Amino acid sequence: MSDFFKKYASIRGEQHVQRLQLEGTIAAQIKERRKQLNMSQQELADRIGVPKSTIGRIEAGLASPRVETLFKISQALNIPFIIDGTNGHDHHLHIQV
Repeated sequence: MSDFFKKYASIRGEQHVQRLQLEGTIAAQIKERRKQLNMSQQELADRIGVPKSTIGRIEAGLASPRVETLFKISQALNIPFIIDGTNGHDHHLHIQV
């Protein structure tokens, strides 16, 4: 964890920082896969029935999508949606899209 995140965790709590990092990872995975498919944000938005701004906010890490939205994104991008709560000893929810 970087010094910034350590300091931020001391203020907001480690779980909050871990959640932000997880959301950032998911956002990056969505953006990377969309670009691999040469799909625009508008095309993805149209496929899942949300405004383009929603996709932009998700990819920028400014919005936390609902599970149903993540599922629709995974279908549109043809990638598995896996929620694995059994990852190691940390007992945190890990989501792979």
